Order: sequence, then C-alpha cells, then structure tokens
Amino acid sequence: MKIQVNKKFTAALITLVAAGALMACGSADTSGLKYLSDFKAKDFVKLGDYKGLEVQVKEPEITNDYLDGYLDYLLMNNPVSTPVTDRSVKVGDTANIDYEGKLDGVAFAGGTAAGYDLVIGSGSFIEGFEDGVVGMEIGETKDIGLTFPDPYTNPDLAGKDVVFTVTVNSISLQETPELNDEYVKSLGLEDCSTVEDYRNYIYDELMEQAQDTFEEDKKNAVLEAVEKNTVFDDMPTGMVSRLKDMLVSNMEGYAGMFGMDVGEYVANVYGGKPEEYEDVLLEQAEQSARIYVMMSAIADKEKIAVTDEEMDEILTGDAQKYGVSLEEYTEGLDLEGYREYLLFEKVTDFLAENAIVNGQDGSK
Repeated sequence: MKIQVNKKFTAALITLVAAGALMACGSADTSGLKYLSDFKAKDFVKLGDYKGLEVQVKEPEITNDYLDGYLDYLLMNNPVSTPVTDRSVKVGDTANIDYEGKLDGVAFAGGTAAGYDLVIGSGSFIEGFEDGVVGMEIGETKDIGLTFPDPYTNPDLAGKDVVFTVTVNSISLQETPELNDEYVKSLGLEDCSTVEDYRNYIYDELMEQAQDTFEEDKKNAVLEAVEKNTVFDDMPTGMVSRLKDMLVSNMEGYAGMFGMDVGEYVANVYGGKPEEYEDVLLEQAEQSARIYVMMSAIADKEKIAVTDEEMDEILTGDAQKYGVSLEEYTEGLDLEGYREYLLFEKVTDFLAENAIVNGQDGSK
C-alpha cells in the first residue's frame, strides 16, 4: 500500500494537524527557541527575491472527452435497480437476503443479518456462500453448509464447518442508466432538467475543482521559487524538536488507523527504511522549520501578521463548525502553533497574489 502525501504543504500540514537539532548562528544554544515568536526570523534566513516571481502552472481545462468520460463514470456509479420477479438468482444479480450462520447448531457472532443486499459474484462472503444462493427463488429458504478458511480473521471460526440458513427476499439487477432528460429530472437538481443542463452543471463543478487545483499549484510553485532564492542557516533546535515530536505523534496516530507499524507507515509516506523513521521525520521537521522561518521573515518585511481578533474569529468559526464550545475546541490546542499556520496561509496568499503566472500578473 502506497500512501500519498501532499509534500508541497508539509509545513502547513504539520502545524495544522498538531497545532504542535541543529545549532543556529555559530554555537549559540537555540533549544529554547520553540516558536517563531521566540526569535527574529531574519537571524536564521537571508531572503532573496520573493515578489514578482514568474512561475509556470498548467491552466485549468475541462475537455469534452474528459467531461464525457466523467459523465460515464457517474452513470456507472449510480446504477438503477430493476426488480426481477420471474426467475431465480443468477450471477450478477443483487439478492436481498436474510441469513443466520450456526456453528454446532449455535448462532455465532457476526453471522446473522436481515435485509442484506448481496451482489452475487462479488466475492463478499466466504467461498461457496454466493454459489449456494445462485438458483434460489424469491421467498425460498435454504441451508448452505460451508467451511471457513484457515487461517481466518476470527480464529474461533478458522477451518470450522458451519451452516448458513438463507432466505431470499427479492432479486434485482443493477444497471447503468441511460443519460436522457428523464434521468436528469430524476436527480432533482435545481434548474437542471435536460441533458444539456446536466452537462453544463457537471462541467461547472469540474471547472471549479480544476480552478482550486490551479490555485493550489500556483501557491506551491511560488513557494518553491521563493525557497530557491533563500539562504538558510541552521534552524533553532527548539523549533525543530517541537515539530519532530509533533510529527512523530501524528505518524503514530495515523499508523494506528491503518493498522501499521509507525516505521512502516512513515516509509510509505516519506520513503526511507522503517527502522530509520525518526531520522526521516527529523529531516521533515527541519524542512518545515525552514519554510516557516522563511515565511515569518517575509511577514516581518511586509508587515503581515495574524491579530488576536483574527485568531478569535477563526477559532470561533471552527468551534461552531464542529458543534462544540470555543473552550472545548481550544482545549489542548497549541494556539501559538495554530497562529504560525495562519501566518503561513496569509503569506502564501500574498506571494501568490504578487507572482507572475504563465507570463501574467498573478493578482489578475
């Protein structure tokens, strides 16, 4: 499994998710410099040109071929259910079934369901189950004797002989609908009743997504260009350690969600050897610190800041979005780290607005 990560915004992601060593400028101890507010960014970076930089970014475009293919994709993923009443279950049908699995005459956990839609031929159940449903009539009840595979996710069932009592409630076919005016009307979309209306509706959605991607790509391209023009000293060890500790914590959490070892997860995301994941995350933390310090130096020169009022407004909005109080939302949140993230966003927008994209002023 290869896990994708947006490396372009690693610095922003690090601070946003966590909201929370290497000497700088000679041999000075920088272990106490954990946040941008603890030091002057200009002491650790020398900025080059950062305004009016020219970058090349692919313009958003939705071709007719792409639109047609996407419409076909939508139709295939929104099949129409057609009832079948004049025959028994066949491969490819969706059979709505009730079933109860028993081991030595006793129902076992997880082996019973009612009104379950089973696509025959999908391989959703253990081998032999779907074959046993094939040929059954609506309303028919049948015992299907099976053997669980060994090994199996539930070791108590591995290799055991069981009996499933299955009843077929209904049979249906899932068919790709035809794109016509009747189908479009059935979708219930506002101001969308014809195929032409629907094509325009989907085109607008795709173009909006493409425009969002264009804007993100523009920001990423500008960031890369600014970074190339910047000279970095070693970053404050306190900030690097903070970012690394937070990143390790995040990776452990994500690894747990995927049921993976943290080293294995980090190797999938960033590369490197699983056993060297802490070194990999240290490099990521150093890179993130460089980007944040660079952006802070630009903010200082351009007098860009995140005010307390802005912080309060954004945090209040976030809390409302998640349906919790401001106190609950901010409990345990690294507010200083979150302020750094917001500053990163503001400076990124400033750089993009002042860039020359594909030969044109990025602000236009």
